Amino acid sequence: MGLSVAWAVTCMLAVAAADDGATAPAPAAAVAAESEKAASEKKEEAKTMAPAPDEDAKTVETSPEGCRIEKFTVWSPSMKRRIQAVVVLPPGYDDKAATTYPILYTLHGAHAPYATWSDMSMLRRALKHMPMIVTCFNGDDASMYLDSTTTPTSQFTTFFFDEFVPHIDAHYRVDTGRRGVTGFSMGGFGAMHYMLTRPEMFRSVSGLSSAYGAVRGTLMASKWLGPKEENQEAYDRCDIFKRIADYVAAGRKLPPIYQHCGTEDFLIGANREFRDFLVNQNARIRDELKPQVDAITDARQKRAKTAELMAARQIDFTFVESPGAHNWDFWHPASVAVVEFHWRSFQQPAKR
Repeated sequence: MGLSVAWAVTCMLAVAAADDGATAPAPAAAVAAESEKAASEKKEEAKTMAPAPDEDAKTVETSPEGCRIEKFTVWSPSMKRRIQAVVVLPPGYDDKAATTYPILYTLHGAHAPYATWSDMSMLRRALKHMPMIVTCFNGDDASMYLDSTTTPTSQFTTFFFDEFVPHIDAHYRVDTGRRGVTGFSMGGFGAMHYMLTRPEMFRSVSGLSSAYGAVRGTLMASKWLGPKEENQEAYDRCDIFKRIADYVAAGRKLPPIYQHCGTEDFLIGANREFRDFLVNQNARIRDELKPQVDAITDARQKRAKTAELMAARQIDFTFVESPGAHNWDFWHPASVAVVEFHWRSFQQPAKR
């Protein structure tokens, strides 16, 4: 309401009150109240507006391994708030102004610090020989990296694809044809969820101690997706097992997958279940391809043709289990194998 209109309304109320024998409020007090209300409304509106770029502080430091680490925030229009983020640039990044680099998106686990991956000195050391950009953002305590149907401020699928990725692409020299995504625990689920959302975007996906079955149970998912019986479609969109089975049924090829879990990890059972599921999916593919090779009588030609057909459709995955639990002591050294896996995928020709 404009000031002049507010004044007119105040005067009209004062006259009406005077006619009733009541004492009218002082115009000055009414104007002050209206101004205070307008200021309050502007303050609330400002909370939903993106601050100018120069208002966003960035910290820059150089790690002992020679990596440049930049911490900043990214404005999220979908969640109407800023999200903390960090980028680790490999040694020599500033010396090669014309060079673009593959990128590895890393996702933290539930209740873990958002910058956990960038804090891994073994990972940073590996970037000297396998140069890539490593980045991560704050996915909150237990968001599962989903677009919540119950909480407007938790839209982490939209944030990643529509806001975070474009922001990083615009500010760093990213080779957009070589992207990988990984995570541990909740982040392992998130990495697989992101890959299955846009598989053509990624060269590879990996996970450490991944919570692959998180949406199948309702313990964490119900907070973000509501009651399962009322939101089955939303649950199906986030069910890792169902989505992979749907891709296999459609004959679509998925990027290579790497899994690693500790034998003392409380999620080892879920990771073995996922491994067995992938084995069964490949067996299903082989059965579907069998009629195409049954007519070949030469055994060598049959094996070669089967291998050719399987290579075009099968799920390429690596499953590793080794001594370790659900903690930093396992994830930190395991991060090197993750970098190596993605580096190998980045060296392969792009699939057309």
